[in-house]
Parts: sequence; structure tokens; C-alpha cells
Amino acid sequence: MPPFIHRSVRPHDCPDSCGLLVTVNAGRAVHVTGDAAPSDSPTRETGIRSTTTGWSSAPPNPPDVESRKPDCSLVVPLLNEAETIRKFLLMLARQERIDFQVILSDGGSRDDTLLRAKALGELLPYDLTIITGGRGRGRQMNSGAAVAQGDWLLFIHADSKFSDPLALYKGLSAVKEREVAKGEGRTAGRFAIRFDTAGASSGFGYSFCEGKARLNRSGCILGDQGFLLSRKLLERVGSFDESLTVAEDPDFAERLRAHGEFILLPAEILSSPRRFVMEGYRSRQTLNALLMGLLFSGHSSFLATLPGSYQRHDRARRLSLEPIFREIARLISTLPMRKRLLFWYKIGAYVRGNIWQLAFALDLWRTRRGGVEGALLALYDKYLDRLTNHPPGRLLVAGIVWLWFFSARRWRWLREGKREDVKRAG
Repeated sequence: MPPFIHRSVRPHDCPDSCGLLVTVNAGRAVHVTGDAAPSDSPTRETGIRSTTTGWSSAPPNPPDVESRKPDCSLVVPLLNEAETIRKFLLMLARQERIDFQVILSDGGSRDDTLLRAKALGELLPYDLTIITGGRGRGRQMNSGAAVAQGDWLLFIHADSKFSDPLALYKGLSAVKEREVAKGEGRTAGRFAIRFDTAGASSGFGYSFCEGKARLNRSGCILGDQGFLLSRKLLERVGSFDESLTVAEDPDFAERLRAHGEFILLPAEILSSPRRFVMEGYRSRQTLNALLMGLLFSGHSSFLATLPGSYQRHDRARRLSLEPIFREIARLISTLPMRKRLLFWYKIGAYVRGNIWQLAFALDLWRTRRGGVEGALLALYDKYLDRLTNHPPGRLLVAGIVWLWFFSARRWRWLREGKREDVKRAG
């Protein structure tokens, strides 16, 4: 095992939320200690003292190590992923024909996530970097991108898996080939997603999400698919919006679509359905629809105050939508009447623009072919979309959504209230 080689991250290399010192192993493993380092630690020039047994200081990097760049840097936001991190890192170790770096950007884990990751540092065949900073997935991904060494970045979640050992190689090759035709800094890629249900029946809901994520339409791209793009394109699009407490992935994806394109990569990524399982599929999808409606109708400020809109996975439980419906209703009531009417009009416009999903769902139900735009969707695009794509059509949809929102809120309040009565009686 080669000696550990240290280098420091200069202040302008990393956002203020990062504030970290990085140690790099020339033999390929990397360790980063955050601002929790003891006050008597060596200076940035000489490296830092590691509390992990067997990790030691060494002279600065030789030129060949300093100049080497990985083909791709993987940025992974973390928060209490002790149950998944070991499997995730070992899974990546099976990737072939590509030199990559993995950056774990931790938002303050209180379990054994970092200890388990550091324990694998010397065993992995790729560079591993761990940084710690402020919580918030957008902030964590921006911090990870700031210290990445590669010209290509893949933002990926820790509960993801690749079954194909050439997935990263195929994905990077495909997006580079596309850039040759389209020009540099214009193309990003995302993997086809499949929920890892461990052999159990996934149900139509999962099939719908998997199929929709393969379409090249607005609102279809999920953060669970991974975002593969060049640093040049990231600079054009801008960083992840750190003001968003939820929905930073779809916000970034739509901004990227305005500057370039997303292609579907020739490999599949497996994602955990744990949030659907713990929170309930219908409740989670209802909440997702509410969040997307607020975000893309220009009311992202509402998202920060919604209670339990994105539970930590290690604390997630069955979703209760009544508090969320109630808070949205309260926020709407604070608006002047003119803005209140405009709110519902914009919501109606957003929903009208997504009615095509009903046609897609019917096609999928008929053919069971996910990711294919079928006959009913083609019919909707050709005729039905035009019938509603005007102000009266948006107003009509806005009225329907208004009725649904307040009737659903009343129904859910009654149902959840009865459940509470039953619990108290028991």
C-alpha cells in the first residue's frame, strides 16, 4: 500500500459551507477531515492529523499524482446512511474500464456512516473523498462539486446500485459521443431507473415511475437516475439551488434542459423504493404532485414551511398529508385576492401541462411497455392538448384543481381524525 499523500483545499476551492481539509492517498484512497479537526492540527500546507489508525502524513504529492485527473467524479450527498454506505462503496468497486473518484458529502450524519466509509478507505480501488458541511442536499452536492477533480461529474444517491460493471463506462462514453455531435457543454445524461424491490411484485405505480423517467419530457427526470454532466455544462446551468429544502433535483434538471439536453444513458440504475414503502406510495405521489405544482408555478417559497414534506429516511414513517394541506391553505389565505386568483391560475396551467401523464399511464397499462410513447399519448399530443392550451382551458383546470384540493383536504381531515379517535379509544 503506497504511503498517504496529503494536500489541502484552498479557501476558494470550496464554498464556505465546506470549510474542509483534504488528505489524498496516492495509492487511490482519500480521506477528508472537516472543521472538527483539533486546533493543534498541522497547517494546510503540511496536511492534517487523522484519527483513523494507520493514516499518516507524508510529503506533498509528486507531479504525476498531482496532475492525474479521474475520468469522472461521483458526488454523493449523505445523511445517516450507515445501513447502505458499505454496500454502495463496494458496489462501485466492481465498475470497470473507468478511472473515477467518489466524493461523499455529508450533511451531519449522527450514525456510523462516516466511520464505515473511512474503514473501507484503504480497500477500495478508487479515490474516496469525504467532506462534511451544512445540511441540505443542494448545498452538499455543490460542496462536493467544488472539490471534485474530474471534468465530468455524476451526482448520485447512496441507495443506488449498478448491476452492470460497465455502467459508468457506457454512460460516460455515450454522453461524450453525444457532445461530439452537439458541441461541448450542451449534453447531460441520466440512467434508466428501476426500483430494487428485491424480487417482490413492484406494482403498476413503480412501473409508471420507471417508464415516465425514460421519457424526454419536462418533469420526467428524477434525481434518483443520477445526473452525469461536464463541469463546463454545470457552470452554464449554475449550481443546485440551496434555498430549496426539497425538489432541488427537478429544479436543476429543468434549468439544465433550458441550456442543453438530457439523454437516456445505455445502462440501468437500481434505486431503493424505501421512501414509497415507509411513507405509502399514494401519499408520497400526492405530496410530490403538490411540491412540483408549487415549485413550477413560481411558489417555491411555500416549500420551506411544509411540515414533513421530506422526512429523513432513517426517521420516515407513514405520511400524514393533513398538516401539509392545512399549511398550503394557510399560505394561500395570506395572499391578496388578486395574487390568490393568480396562484390558482398558475397551478391550473401547470396541471394542464401534465395531463399527458394520464394518457401515458393508459398506454402503459395497455402495453406494459415503459418508456414508450404510445398511441393514446400521441393522440393526446395531437388533439387534446391543443383543446386546453389556452387561458380558458387553464382556468377550467384551475377550477377542477381548486375543487380537488379543498374536497381532498376535508376528506383526509375526516379520515385521519377518525383514525386518531380509534387510537385514543384503544
